[in-house]
Amino acid sequence: MTVLLMDLGNTRWKMALAEGAEIAQLVSGANDDQEGLRTAAVHAATGQVDGVWLASVVDADATRFAISTLQECLGVAPRQVRATDPMPDLVSGYRKPEQLGIDRLLAMVAARAQSAQPLCVIDAGTAVTIDFVDPGGQHRGGFILPGRLMFRECLLANTSIPRDQEVDANAVLGRDTATAVALAARYAVAGIVERFVAGPHALFPGLEVRCFVGGGDADHLMDLLPGPCTKLDDLVLRGLAVIAAGGES
Repeated sequence: MTVLLMDLGNTRWKMALAEGAEIAQLVSGANDDQEGLRTAAVHAATGQVDGVWLASVVDADATRFAISTLQECLGVAPRQVRATDPMPDLVSGYRKPEQLGIDRLLAMVAARAQSAQPLCVIDAGTAVTIDFVDPGGQHRGGFILPGRLMFRECLLANTSIPRDQEVDANAVLGRDTATAVALAARYAVAGIVERFVAGPHALFPGLEVRCFVGGGDADHLMDLLPGPCTKLDDLVLRGLAVIAAGGES
């Protein structure tokens, strides 16, 4: 069975086909690229699509447009996965489950399908989310930080720090302002992960924690994180694929 998956993220949409839990033919576009979305859906319609699964963190109007476009082009009613839906082998740790972003839940589903060890799941995009899952699939909670670029823009917008953009890519400590800001964004994420994965404050003492990192800025973090650490692209789409396949990895 072939299904179409769609991730409506904070700034971009992604679309892919999946057979089982494997995804392929990934395409993406900016959220304001409605024509690109329609073109991608029309292209997908040239093949056999048995189902459509969608996750969205954007507003209701943008979500409705995507759903109606997919249904119009494919002739299949999309199923929107929500934060209150049951997740395969995963239980939300939020006191109010409806407040947990569906993107974070699906990222954890994708990682959980890869490993039954304790997990630290990091999705480094427009925002950076960090979530922890115990061996039984219970989400313990997590953190939300500004992404690398948002971190910089938020800081510069509210201070008189010069807007120099030339960063020393090999620096360990910032010896110019732009590098100091860029490194701070990376080390903030690494410091949180280190605190809760290793040392006296570890959430899972005595157990090896698997870190999975996705998102456009994953490569900026990988060398700072405690191992074992695996890059896993397209976390939300992979989580959708697991759900569409009936929870099987």
